[in-house]
Amino acid sequence: ISCPCVILSILNPLKQPRSVAMKLLLLLTIFSFLCTITAAVDTSPLPTDEHGDYNAADIIEWIRSNPDGIIHESLRVGRETPGDPNSINGLFVKSDTAAIEKGDVIAHIPWDCTINPGKKYNFDKFESCNNVYKLADELRLGEESTKAPYVRYLLSLPRGTMPGEWNEMAQDFLSIVLDHGQLPPYEEQWKFDFNIDWLGDCDGHEDDEFERAAYHLNHSRDEDTLMVPIYDMMNHSNDPKKLNTLTYKPIATGDVFRVVASRRIEPGEQVYNSYNRCNRCSLSLFGVDPDDCETFSGYSTSDILSYFGFVEDYPQSWLFDSNDSSDDDMPSEFDMCMLKNPETNEIDVYWGQDKADDHDVKWAENQLKRLRKLLKKKDKVEDELVGEGDDKIGHYQWETIWRYHGALVSALEAAVDASFFDSSDDSSDDDSSDDRNVKDEL
Repeated sequence: ISCPCVILSILNPLKQPRSVAMKLLLLLTIFSFLCTITAAVDTSPLPTDEHGDYNAADIIEWIRSNPDGIIHESLRVGRETPGDPNSINGLFVKSDTAAIEKGDVIAHIPWDCTINPGKKYNFDKFESCNNVYKLADELRLGEESTKAPYVRYLLSLPRGTMPGEWNEMAQDFLSIVLDHGQLPPYEEQWKFDFNIDWLGDCDGHEDDEFERAAYHLNHSRDEDTLMVPIYDMMNHSNDPKKLNTLTYKPIATGDVFRVVASRRIEPGEQVYNSYNRCNRCSLSLFGVDPDDCETFSGYSTSDILSYFGFVEDYPQSWLFDSNDSSDDDMPSEFDMCMLKNPETNEIDVYWGQDKADDHDVKWAENQLKRLRKLLKKKDKVEDELVGEGDDKIGHYQWETIWRYHGALVSALEAAVDASFFDSSDDSSDDDSSDDRNVKDEL
């Protein structure tokens, strides 16, 4: 694939929406890396609709050509507002067609259309070295792959969205924000995971760029040990008003991967998946049926940043450890859920199994002081730190770090406020205008 083709295709990623300006800035950051990955691979141009938006027509036709393949006739891939470069990419119900009804099959993805561990597939296994190797092999094959329509799409995706793929400057600054391992996500999870998981556990090769790309693609787009086309283009939401699908993994090698509507999805509406459907908050607060939790999707908000490279909207799930993260013998954890009240638009706070004690509150207050002090320096250091090249932080990474900084501040403030209200005998008479309310323990 030629580098100009890569530029065109990057403008249509389907994992998370971002503005055209941010896409271009991200492009400048990762362009040389992409050319390294794809220079030796020949691929055809990606299909687009009449508006110039990527529409996955080749993947849809390929899936439907399989006797077991189904893509709902009302489903389309593209932008929410076709032709608008500032509009989000994702899966939508066509505006000029019938709604998708509750229980309808949105997609049956045949086994042969997935990238999978083959006979080593295990329904209860959530990670697979073998599947990363399989993915790397498919990327090398490019158009020669039997899964070429899907491989073509994967090769077009931008690298550098997950913190583990960022350059040293961006990673070092994220470490500063996270107080060098004192705040989640912890560094062994996002900074050293490639070395620990791939090079160590899977005996991978550090200099093999296809393996490196496969490792990060697999972690950010897989469903446990499977890479599933069309399904992996669905955007994330845990909002009960938005989330509208259920997914079912193959029981055994050779079975189909199913996506089913969990409610009626109206024409023009986006089709959402949850990347962490079965986290503790969802199970406790939203009544998510544990029987629907057949995938490893219990991620917290910090996990979403680590594995997918973005900051999720509310509801959010947080777990903090107020002791030194290296002191495993003396844990002092507290966990909480933050939900936006649909009637008041306020943020409701729910404690998990471990409420914050006095030690935790003092720790949270000290972290808030540090984070606020860091925020005051943002504008001053931005010109010095942000730009193009390995010695600068990319604009996309910079914005992501500060978005997560804001989420941390909101969560820690909520924990401090919730602890104050819990300890106050007359908190019910407090007419404070603070927009966070405390609910009972889960």
